Amino acid sequence: MKIDVVTSEAHYLRHCLPIWAALPDELRGVVHQLPDRASPVTRPAMGHIAMVAGWQDVAPLRGQCDMIYVEHGAGQMYLDRLHDPSYSGSGGNRHHGVIGYICPSQRVADRWIKPAVAVGCPKMDHLIGSPAPPTDEPTVCFAWHWDCKMSPEASSVWPHYEKDFDEIVLRFRAQGFRVVAHEHPKWRGEMAKRMIGHGVDVLDWDDEVFEQANILIVDNSSIAPEAMLLNRPVVFMNAPWFRRDVHHGNRFWEWTWSHPTVNDPDELIRMNLWDYVPVSEQHLISIEETARRTYAYTDGSSSARAAEWIVTLINTTL
Repeated sequence: MKIDVVTSEAHYLRHCLPIWAALPDELRGVVHQLPDRASPVTRPAMGHIAMVAGWQDVAPLRGQCDMIYVEHGAGQMYLDRLHDPSYSGSGGNRHHGVIGYICPSQRVADRWIKPAVAVGCPKMDHLIGSPAPPTDEPTVCFAWHWDCKMSPEASSVWPHYEKDFDEIVLRFRAQGFRVVAHEHPKWRGEMAKRMIGHGVDVLDWDDEVFEQANILIVDNSSIAPEAMLLNRPVVFMNAPWFRRDVHHGNRFWEWTWSHPTVNDPDELIRMNLWDYVPVSEQHLISIEETARRTYAYTDGSSSARAAEWIVTLINTTL
């Protein structure tokens, strides 16, 4: 029995690959090339298990093979789309063929009806413990979630900040900060073009964000708690269409309880980034607490735990 990595998105691959690499030699199958997005998901080799990281890869593989599902984010869900199979709130009722789930936290693992394990964030293993970027030439990064229509809280806040974005960038540069941006992969380069149009450098990969950014300003993305795993300060941007009386958990509204949050462009224009860089001891406590609450472990061994669990799962169920 071997396990192949089968993903249709580059960011899915980044969650699966460290786990696959930690498996024993005899279990490692093939890492399939990412298919063209217009093509069906590549199927694993005959008789192999597929390691996947998204519902869009589960759906075409149902009935074709057994699968191990890796959560590709921090386990967010949206109450008004609770049964959407793209999120853990669905419990896996439509995930036919999935034999086990690898999750960021026990809270997420408890949602799935099949065997599940909380391991933390495998894709961050190689960065845990890395030093923060120097503050003599500090960098602030804007991270924009894609414009997902499934819930008001899942959408990007960009339309709310666009008109004043040039002034925001100008103010931050006046404070001595380099301003860069990072788009959610599902923008497919559209947001990157907008940022370049505003004279802002774009970091294509999240690793670049973690290595370069002293502070992250984000609307809604797992990159926020991932940055907190590295003790990076995070500022959350809200939009008027975010419902304050709807509590999905995580970003809405747990993550914002003890972290700086802005509701409109004027608040960003008035913000002094040096209040957060370097990180104060009190703010660091909040950052570490959020990271621990969102991820089960932060010790750089998430991939090894996931691989060990997979070996046990296969030996006991197949």
